[in-house]
Amino acid sequence: MQMPGPWDFPPMFVSMIFIVPIAIIMLVIVVLKLFRASKKIVGGFITEPPSFVIPERERGQERSDRTEVRTVRLPNKCISCGAPLSHSDIDWVGPLEAKCTYCSATVKAQFERV
Repeated sequence: MQMPGPWDFPPMFVSMIFIVPIAIIMLVIVVLKLFRASKKIVGGFITEPPSFVIPERERGQERSDRTEVRTVRLPNKCISCGAPLSHSDIDWVGPLEAKCTYCSATVKAQFERV
């Protein structure tokens, strides 16, 4: 009787070595896509920020009345401390980023095409 070698596995086991990692990779991709989609701000309020807040790739786009598109959406509450955000309390710190006046956390805004 011959001893089985290190590569003498049943064919089903060999195929599982390839199928399981591919399935795991596909699952990770789906979860990441769902996570990115959930970052979209639902509700919140729309405001027209200063020009430095608009990302470079979006600057210069015009509406039909020749005015520049400069609209962003912010959440109603700070994601860190839950304090309410409003038009008058916004302190812009960078492209699509505002600072909470209560806890100084950075709140992400979302560019919106109108």
